[in-house]
Amino acid sequence: MLAELLGNELKRLATPGGKLLLAVSGGPDSMALFRLLLDTNWTFAVATIDHGLREEAEAEVEFVRAACAEAGVPFHSARFNTAAIARERGWNVAETARTLRYQHLASIARSIEAQHIVTAHNRDDQTETVLMQLLRGAAWLSGMPDRTGLLIRPLLKASKQELLEHLRLLGQAWLEDPFNVDTEQERAWLRHEVLPLLRARHADLDERVATLRELQSDQKSFINRLARPYVDLEGGINTDRLRHKPLALQRAAIAHQLRAHGVPFGRDRLQRIISATLGGGNWRESVGEDRQIRLYQGRLEVVSSRADSRIPVERVTEVSQLPAGVSSEALALPDLQFRSRVPGDRMRLRAGTRKLADVLIDARVPREQRDSLKLLASGNQVIWVEGLGPAADFDSGAGGDGTSRFMHLALELAQQAAAAGELPVGAVVVRDGEVIASAHNTTEATADPTAHAEVLALRQAAAALADWRLSGCTLYVTLEPCAMCFGAMQQAHLDRVVYAAANMREGATGSVADLDLLPWKRKLLVERGPYRQQAAALLQEFFRQRRNGAA
Repeated sequence: MLAELLGNELKRLATPGGKLLLAVSGGPDSMALFRLLLDTNWTFAVATIDHGLREEAEAEVEFVRAACAEAGVPFHSARFNTAAIARERGWNVAETARTLRYQHLASIARSIEAQHIVTAHNRDDQTETVLMQLLRGAAWLSGMPDRTGLLIRPLLKASKQELLEHLRLLGQAWLEDPFNVDTEQERAWLRHEVLPLLRARHADLDERVATLRELQSDQKSFINRLARPYVDLEGGINTDRLRHKPLALQRAAIAHQLRAHGVPFGRDRLQRIISATLGGGNWRESVGEDRQIRLYQGRLEVVSSRADSRIPVERVTEVSQLPAGVSSEALALPDLQFRSRVPGDRMRLRAGTRKLADVLIDARVPREQRDSLKLLASGNQVIWVEGLGPAADFDSGAGGDGTSRFMHLALELAQQAAAAGELPVGAVVVRDGEVIASAHNTTEATADPTAHAEVLALRQAAAALADWRLSGCTLYVTLEPCAMCFGAMQQAHLDRVVYAAANMREGATGSVADLDLLPWKRKLLVERGPYRQQAAALLQEFFRQRRNGAA
């Protein structure tokens, strides 16, 4: 039965005619697999790893070496000081041993041109792994896969008892690792104290766990497959694309990004990141001495936190090099170049020229990120800033649809609202590249709960067009619409809404609820626009003053 099972699994998992490297510790599981492979036509070698943690390890290596010599099987071994390496890397010993073991097995496999590394993990190990994942609070109870890269596990459907009976039948000796019976260790405690009780009450426990593992593994694969298109391991995650998606998809995409960069994470870290993406601002979290998770301008990245990540100088002489929204008139300036900021830089805004340092402070750009921002400049005249857009005198209207210009008009209206003691929200309605309506909140002045900037702008637009249907129109607003405003846009047959800051109190397009996902008769295109930090800063200052009694 075991021989047939192994033959079928190797046929399914391994390359036909390929060479195998079998990991053998001298314990009953690996010795049973060793003896089973001797009765097959597969070509294989054996490797034993000594982690330098126990005195018995040297004797175990010699035990396996002798068994291989007797059977005429090539033998390889490696030894390293796991405890010292763990201290050096700041890892726990078990994690270090596991990592080093598979690294050295892979190295040996390459040296002998083996196509697969084979381990003797069995059904009992699988049950223990799933329960360990449960106790650890893992996202998925998916256990061990039967194949991961070079590694294959052909005995996951065999029980430990079956392997022991096979060894006894052959009269084959094996060694017991004292670590495996030390119930101070979590896995040994499960194996020797918990699982016997569970199996006594539920004889089919392993079958039930296997079914759970299979279902969880399928669901994990499905979610991960859906999440991959949202992940750019080099450029980071565009959180605007992800933020309207189900939480399970968001977690999977972010987890994939962090895992690919070797960043440890759990549910709490994932939740902090998701909350930060909903906030719409910049955010960061250190994950070591020289790395951080950074959310900046709607992009989630794992980056260096060192201060030497400055932008290399690049001359700009062609229209094709200009960032979106920058007028081609900038090419007439002398010595136009991309670079990092330098002392003395200034930038012209609609309200006048300011020091770039003050512009970045007002935009809430973290101090440690300012030197890594890409600028377009001529001398000390800054033409464009990564994430903030072009200077007022070189703003072409961004990408041909005027997004930057129209959102800036909405931002000016929001500033007017703030000066009048109103919630600082501004909105403009645009059709065919022309502004046909503009408004800011007037709820305080009119004592009208519906006098939101969006509703007022929609009313003006309908009057200007003499038609309540606003097909072909786009509304630019500085704050994510609430449910009332979203409903008004639907009723007006509006084509598109572009907003700047997320609305964490009443946002209806993802921050609190996502009404856009419901099966409406008409589809309203919802997008995030520029000037997010500026719009959020206006709101933060408004509420700060209100708390202090100044508004």
